[in-house]
Amino acid sequence: MIRPFTEFTCYVTILAVLTLAAPARAQQVTVAEVDKTIKESIRFLLAGQLPDGGWPEFTGYPSGVSALVTLALLQSGVDPESPSMSRALRHLAERELDMVYTVSLQTMAFCAANPTRYAAHIERNAKWLAEQQEAHGGWGYGNHRGGGDPSNSQFALLALHEAQRTGTRLSPAEWKQIFDKARTYWETLQNQDGSFSYNGQSTGLGSMTCAGIASLIIVGSQFDQLEASSGNEIACCGGQIENEDRIRRALKWMGDNFSVKSNPGANAFHLYYLYALERAGRMTGNRFIGKHDWYREGVEQIVRVIFDPVQGSILTSGNMQGTTHSETAFGLLFLAKGKRQIVVSRLKYGNDNDWEHHATAIQNLTSHTEQAWKRELAWQTIDLTQASVADLLETPVLFISGSRAPNFSAAEKERLREYVEQGGFIFAEANHGNGCNGREFETYFSKLVVELFEQPLEKITPDHPIWFAESRVNPNDLKDGAWLYGVQTCCRLGVVYFPNSLTCRWELNLPYGIKPTFADGIQSELDTATKIGINVLAYATGKELKEKLDTVTILEDVVQETSTDRGLFVLPVLRHNAGADEAPRAIPNLIEWMDKENPFQMSSEKRLIDIVTSELREYRVVFMHGRGELRLSEAQRETLRKYLHDGGFLFADAICADEQFVTSFRREMGIILGDELERVPDTHPMYSRKFYGYDVRQVEVIDPDTSGENIISVQRKGPPMLEFASVNNQVAVVFSPLDLSCALESRHSLQCRGYIRPDAAKIGINVVLFALQN
Repeated sequence: MIRPFTEFTCYVTILAVLTLAAPARAQQVTVAEVDKTIKESIRFLLAGQLPDGGWPEFTGYPSGVSALVTLALLQSGVDPESPSMSRALRHLAERELDMVYTVSLQTMAFCAANPTRYAAHIERNAKWLAEQQEAHGGWGYGNHRGGGDPSNSQFALLALHEAQRTGTRLSPAEWKQIFDKARTYWETLQNQDGSFSYNGQSTGLGSMTCAGIASLIIVGSQFDQLEASSGNEIACCGGQIENEDRIRRALKWMGDNFSVKSNPGANAFHLYYLYALERAGRMTGNRFIGKHDWYREGVEQIVRVIFDPVQGSILTSGNMQGTTHSETAFGLLFLAKGKRQIVVSRLKYGNDNDWEHHATAIQNLTSHTEQAWKRELAWQTIDLTQASVADLLETPVLFISGSRAPNFSAAEKERLREYVEQGGFIFAEANHGNGCNGREFETYFSKLVVELFEQPLEKITPDHPIWFAESRVNPNDLKDGAWLYGVQTCCRLGVVYFPNSLTCRWELNLPYGIKPTFADGIQSELDTATKIGINVLAYATGKELKEKLDTVTILEDVVQETSTDRGLFVLPVLRHNAGADEAPRAIPNLIEWMDKENPFQMSSEKRLIDIVTSELREYRVVFMHGRGELRLSEAQRETLRKYLHDGGFLFADAICADEQFVTSFRREMGIILGDELERVPDTHPMYSRKFYGYDVRQVEVIDPDTSGENIISVQRKGPPMLEFASVNNQVAVVFSPLDLSCALESRHSLQCRGYIRPDAAKIGINVVLFALQN
């Protein structure tokens, strides 16, 4: 007979009592709280809309509040075709405005709503803004009233930036003249300490310093000297970006004077400042400004301190410079735009800048990815010397580049290894070729991969989905020596390496604006490099990205503290002929996840046992997974038959939903039990919290189609698709024909039909808890 696991019921009962009795603890703001604040702010703003489609205006700025509120609502996801937004946009389209603030906000609202429909309005406004630029490069209030100031100037540049992104038809010479003059203006304004003031004479202000950072990026990303260049051939290792030092000095000042409670240097314009802070952090790719997580701290201030839950509005705690609607709109813009999902992070390491060749490359790749995926995304830089594994896991893809050996410390190597084991993905390149020598980096990285993952980089076959995850690239068309190499972790690659400089080509391939004219064949080479980058991001993420404030579950080994297995829960994996150990971390990870949620005495030790063994009867629950055709011997069948009839429980899944394993497992269970597997009903208590697990009645399934020119990843929500068999009127077998193991091993794979990782863990925990208590 199976040894009863009576200790478990006691542990679960105690856990339930402790859970109900636990006092509430102060926690960081959650995604749900932010989303609720956004929804209530949207509701407040929509409730204040006037019959003509606008909002009550601030004196002296006709349609300014209306344009700002419209922009905030659009950026927060309100449908531009909804009745309220249609009225708001019609209100703006009927007005020909003549102030820099209002024209700029009107332009940004049109770009956010439908740049094709409003192309004529956007082009008209862009030309008007160009005409309003003062001789010194800045902008005043409009119609050349006043000599210009950095506040008007930043709004004009933001509008022109959005107009340029949407393809507004100004000539290359016009764009160049605008940005060259604006660059001179902002460089002149910067103080020696890196800050920016309002009038060019006083001490720095947080709002104006953030405005300076964003403006330098807008004007510098197009026309400053790049590290890459192209004539008849691509040259990769050249100059550096001129504005880079100015931006770093400004960020240092912000870090030294950081606050989200007020505008540094001023007791006014708080939410206006937070809106500027969001741009500075996002556009520079910085999660931290100084030592401050600017978005999380800003969210805490807005959601917990200055949001009025009764009225649904966002108000500053001090002097309010606008209206309740404009202040709420500024706060809403911070919340909504700042929470854009991170798609890739560039790894900063070492004591020099070898990690940052072609500094605008990741920014450009992200913009190209936004266009391909038709969604707003973000990128960031993360410092390996300071980052924990949890910090690294904030991003799904970690990009590593260099020319020389990075010489990571032992602790840094361990963080990288654990990052991949916990579901992260490393995308690396040698900054090599076209004038760069990255052989030292390649030698080091190749050895590092073997050291961390116990297998070498291998050439990825031309039929692998990574070559066409977004758009098909024929690897045979690449230049000699150019290829993708990878390391397989279960069903997917966990590390991908390219031996030449992709970043050089991403830097040259501007996503919008004035694109240089290249010699024959070079633009095609740049486009191919960009396709490779987007393909890798699509493959690594499955286009499923973590919300910015979501907490990351770090799985750790559950150490066995007893000298025997007595009272200790172990989930062994059964040996068989069809890939029994092809996902070796799946069950240890499941137990580690389970330990975090239900901490009773257990061990995540990997234990692989034979089916034909007396040891089998020691376990209340056993696990089986595989890939390929399962063929059990008569002795194995008889042992499993007796085990299940004596009260044992078999939990199984098909690795990567392998069809051969699904068919053969069903056949073997039919032979052993004399009956076919049945679908678990959607209402079964196994899917509920009855056994102290999760409500998994609605989970996310990835269903990829790899038959075309790219991978189409269809996602659907619904109940799990599990099958079962009973013995003596008790469920004895639960089988998932969809993948659980690959998702548990690292994360769900774009090429596997199965559950996303969090849902795979929840399903696995529910099945184990059900088995132990059934």
